[in-house]
Amino acid sequence: MIGYTCVGCQTELVCEENDVTLIHFTNNNREDGIDALRHGDVYRCPKCGNQVVLGLGSQILGIDLTDSWKEDILKRRFVEVKR
Repeated sequence: MIGYTCVGCQTELVCEENDVTLIHFTNNNREDGIDALRHGDVYRCPKCGNQVVLGLGSQILGIDLTDSWKEDILKRRFVEVKR
């Protein structure tokens, strides 16, 4: 079975890390809160090194800065998504 493939290198991507958090901060500003949060897996091309996050789970919307578990989220490795 062929998995995810790097178009440029025509090489199958390898899973580098599971359950990485993707965060979009409201207005691209951490102080305004978290607009959306998802989790996915980081895949890397072994030939060129490009990385991509795939296999995204459900999206959580509108997280207020006062939520107590926000600090736990920000302590983990996360990828900031800018729009």
